[in-house]
Amino acid sequence: MKATNECLVCFIYQAYKSAKIATEDEELQRRIIIEVANQLQYMDMSHSPAELSQIIYEIVSNITGNKDPYIKQKKSQNEIALKIEPALRELRDKSDDPLLTSLKLSAEGNVIDLGVLSEHQIDINSILTHATKINFAVNHYEFFVKDLKHAKKILFFLDNAGEIVFDKILIEKLKEYADVTAVVKGKPIINDACIEDAIEVGLDKVANVIAMEKGWIGAPWRILEKSLLKRMDEANIIIGKGQGNYETLDDYPGNVYLLLKAKCSVVAKSMGVKEGEIGFISTRQKSK
Repeated sequence: MKATNECLVCFIYQAYKSAKIATEDEELQRRIIIEVANQLQYMDMSHSPAELSQIIYEIVSNITGNKDPYIKQKKSQNEIALKIEPALRELRDKSDDPLLTSLKLSAEGNVIDLGVLSEHQIDINSILTHATKINFAVNHYEFFVKDLKHAKKILFFLDNAGEIVFDKILIEKLKEYADVTAVVKGKPIINDACIEDAIEVGLDKVANVIAMEKGWIGAPWRILEKSLLKRMDEANIIIGKGQGNYETLDDYPGNVYLLLKAKCSVVAKSMGVKEGEIGFISTRQKSK
């Protein structure tokens, strides 16, 4: 997926938002915004928004000295999600189609924003009800089921902390079909899940968890380390959660399924859906 001019405007907002999280010093915040604005002229718009936005968080880290601004937020997100894990699992196990329900629950993790909710704001019944009513605007579930029957290895690129508890419910089900390896970030980037997050929510007890070498946004496969590329090549199915993984894996030449909510108009247009809609997309089917 290629970036658009609209993405440039978004980059400035991302810089402002991240600067406020990383530091309360308004002068440092201003420096971050100005430096990011200066970098816009050098961006190669043939790259994905996820790849181009990497510089934002490098600037935030360099100017503030804060290498993990979202660490408290991630821990809170994990704690909130773990409290509803039993209810998520019960809903999956009692459903008529546990695999489909697992996918919807995983999608629900991408829909709700645990980053802006506190524990008392979590309505478990509302979350469960909404998850069961999810309709994929692009739905390649039938192709996924067929592929699962012949799959031996699944590689699952995770998204945010907290959300990974919802993914854990899905991974437990996927393990009935194939070996599952979950991929997290090697270094902190925004509120994406790292190894410590996977351990905190017990994901390492469910699947093999590995970390990419760096804290990339999404999975920019053209510049990933050779060992991870080898795993991607060997995987029968690759699953990518969230917009960052959509933006960077949508053109990978493999059997890729992308599960996400379109949270901006640029991604929505690429997905072929309306902003706010959810898709479960096979890149092979999308390209036909």
